[in-house]
Amino acid sequence: MFPLITTLFFSSLLISISSYDRQKAVDYAHKWANSANHDCKSKYDDCTPYSYWGRESCGYESHGGDCANFVSQCLLAGGHPKLKKGECRGYPCGLEEVGATKLAHCLRDSFGWKSHCGHRLDPPKNIKKGDVIVYFEGEKCTGKSHAAIVVTGGDNPTVACHSTNHYGINYDYQKNDKSYYNWLHYNDDKN
Repeated sequence: MFPLITTLFFSSLLISISSYDRQKAVDYAHKWANSANHDCKSKYDDCTPYSYWGRESCGYESHGGDCANFVSQCLLAGGHPKLKKGECRGYPCGLEEVGATKLAHCLRDSFGWKSHCGHRLDPPKNIKKGDVIVYFEGEKCTGKSHAAIVVTGGDNPTVACHSTNHYGINYDYQKNDKSYYNWLHYNDDKN
C-alpha cells in the first residue's frame, strides 16, 4: 500500500512542476540580476510586483538580503509553482520564499528537488542551468546561508544572485565566507 501511495505522491509532484522552463528562469535572472523587480517608491515588503529585501537597488536597510527572494522569482518566471506549501512560506506576496535555508528545505521537501550537501562540494554531474545552490557557514549545511541560481551548468557552473548582485560568477565565489554547498537539482530528464 505504501509504495503505491508514495508512487502516486511523487507522480503528482512531478506533474505539478513539469512545466518548469530552465531557460526562462535563467532569462529572468539575466534581466534582474543587477536591479530589483520592485517599485522602489513602495515599502520593501510590498508586492510591486515582488518584494525586495536588499539594499543594492532600492537603498533599503537590509533585512538579511534579497538572495532567496530573487532565486524564488527566477523559479516562478520559469513556471515553477508558487512556493507556498510545506516548508515554503510564500511570503510576502503569496509566491516566493525570502529565506535561503527555508528555500533549500522547501525545494527538497515540498517539491522533490534532489539535494546534495557537503564541504565545498563540487557540483554534482546532473547540475544544470535553472538549478539552485545554497551556501552555508555551518557544518552540515546549517547556519547563516545565501542562495543563488545556476545560470550555466557543467563541471564549472556560474550563478546569479542578489545581496551582493552578481550574474555569471563562478559558483565557488563564496568559498571564503560559506564553506558548505547545498546543490539543489530540479529532477527532469529532458532539459
